[in-house]
Amino acid sequence: MTATPSPACAGGHDLEIPQPAQVMGGSFSMADVENSRFGLIADSHGNLEATRQAIRLLTGLGADTLVHLGDFCDSIHHDRTAAMIGLLEEHGVLAVKGNNDFLVESMLADTRRSLDPEGKRTLAFLRDVPVTRMLNGLVFAHSLPFDSLRSFYEPIDTGGTQKAARLFAETDFQLLFCGHSHLPILFRKSGSRVTREQSPPLEKQLLGTAGDGPHRGENSGSEGRFIVVVGSADDGECALYDRNIGVYTRLRIFDRECIPQAPTCGRV
Repeated sequence: MTATPSPACAGGHDLEIPQPAQVMGGSFSMADVENSRFGLIADSHGNLEATRQAIRLLTGLGADTLVHLGDFCDSIHHDRTAAMIGLLEEHGVLAVKGNNDFLVESMLADTRRSLDPEGKRTLAFLRDVPVTRMLNGLVFAHSLPFDSLRSFYEPIDTGGTQKAARLFAETDFQLLFCGHSHLPILFRKSGSRVTREQSPPLEKQLLGTAGDGPHRGENSGSEGRFIVVVGSADDGECALYDRNIGVYTRLRIFDRECIPQAPTCGRV
């Protein structure tokens, strides 16, 4: 969320949310992720070390699908873009486009700029990154889950529940994972009530699973719909969502206490 959007993208008016038919994005193969653990990273802002450590931690904790929720690039430190893209490609990280990624793409696409082969490869990668990715009721986006410029500039979390409530009313997703506002926060819709909740590190939160409907467990918190702001990798945040059991866990990238929480920690 570092870069300031242009007036044409940001504006000073109320957000115009597109109709659900306009929610678009790349799709996952169900065969690949039917029983997947999602490792979630967001807002790296060119921080290669934090991103590398997040990948290492999440893979060690059993994540078999890694998703970066946008702003892996940084519009100020854009000299790190090629290295960051190389890191994502090396580990098969699926990405969605953030506002900084879009700004770097726009800079590279400037016809007044002559690109070397690395620059051309970088531009091709950025152009191919979708704004959203979806799997049944699971949605991954930088902020709003729509295929528009405003979607990755407008934060959902502004300290209250108004934007989240409006987004729930205009869509039918079960669970949205996003970044952009950097603070790890969870919005829960239960009936007509929308709450804004903290996500304490290492606490397992039962959110439910997508596809056949919410995961029903003893914890009543498993019912409802959710928006989860993962937090910034540049600030040491990442998260794990186990789709098999509907459990979300906020993790601190450089906190060694995170490692013993999973039986696969010996692989880190």
